[in-house]
Amino acid sequence: MKSMSSKEIKDRYGAFAEAARQEPVVHTSHGRPTLVTISIERARKLPGLREELRLAPGADRHARLKQLIRLGGSGERLVGPQSPKHLAARSSAFRGND
Repeated sequence: MKSMSSKEIKDRYGAFAEAARQEPVVHTSHGRPTLVTISIERARKLPGLREELRLAPGADRHARLKQLIRLGGSGERLVGPQSPKHLAARSSAFRGND
């Protein structure tokens, strides 16, 4: 597995993208691993992402939010189930699009 710093990724994005197509790339910040980037093909093989990635890129965002809610996650466990409409409103407010 390849490892690249955030600065290296920013400065050499083309090399980073090509490396991530071949194998997982660990992002490091101040020498500590923070993120992992994988190819779309590898992501489609992961059970939790397989369903989410089946939705077409132009799919209705409410359908995509419903899909994410159905998959569940730590956020839902913390605050309880949220409707797609509520999540879209919160996202819009967070981005300052109110």
